[in-house]
Amino acid sequence: MLDGGRVLVTGGSMGIGLEVSRELARRGARVIVAARGHAAIQDALSQLDGEGHEGLRLDVSDRAGWREAINAIDSSGPLHGLVAAAGELGPIGSLEESDPNAFIATVEVNLIGTMLALHHALPRLKATRGRAVTFSGGGGTSPLPRYDAYAASKAAVVRLTENVAATAGVEVNCVAPGFVATRMHQETLRAGPDVAGAEYYERTRRQLAEGGLPATEAAALVCFLLSDDARGISGRLLSAQWDPWREDEFRARLRANKSLGTLRRIDDQLFTRIQ
Repeated sequence: MLDGGRVLVTGGSMGIGLEVSRELARRGARVIVAARGHAAIQDALSQLDGEGHEGLRLDVSDRAGWREAINAIDSSGPLHGLVAAAGELGPIGSLEESDPNAFIATVEVNLIGTMLALHHALPRLKATRGRAVTFSGGGGTSPLPRYDAYAASKAAVVRLTENVAATAGVEVNCVAPGFVATRMHQETLRAGPDVAGAEYYERTRRQLAEGGLPATEAAALVCFLLSDDARGISGRLLSAQWDPWREDEFRARLRANKSLGTLRRIDDQLFTRIQ
């Protein structure tokens, strides 16, 4: 499916989304880079191997914009894959001191933007037997204090992915990319320890200094989930850093155990990995 297939990558002009776009192009896909800014799109396209790539100006939270975007995509041919990578960190600090409008705006991008991407892409992916990938993040499976909008929206994306996968007739999975050194984490440093929390601020500062997890790991996992090698795996949350997704034995367990890699209460305290 990757070789010659058209794959839409929202948020594909920077950070993890850009690395996903690069890796897809290296593997022969024709990438549709969707982002808000024309200059960022053009810069991203200039970094992609191969030919046939496209740029698409899109605010993922804009419903009318999506209708125009999907018409543009349809005019150039079938769609074979979706990567919903667009996201933002949103307000940092205690909920009572945060701007409710900023919270809502973050949910609009992270959750509603992902929902709209799936809503428009799924009928097209059914026609091509394509696949879709969404993104979790910090707070998706455990608390991330002072990042309420981000954590809540990312947890919702995980559940949305599992829900959609159960009925859509399309294989849809969610990726937890790990701590990748992107512009989002600079927002924590700018907020400072008093607002972001001293412990998380220091952990962010240290991980940025160490370089974080390479974005190539998340990109490789996305490409696997979009490929025929992932057939039979759907509705799962997989960690680019911690899950042994490259191993055949783990892939077989994912296919056999429909609760593995999902948000389930396994014991009386924690959502833990099934052994």
